[in-house]
Amino acid sequence: TNTGGAKMIFGTGTKLTVQSGMAQ
Repeated sequence: TNTGGAKMIFGTGTKLTVQSGMAQ
């Protein structure tokens, strides 16, 4: 459960980073 949650958070952070990079 801990690892799965961490992966979800990491995945969301990656999406936000990619979107932010594209916006810039």
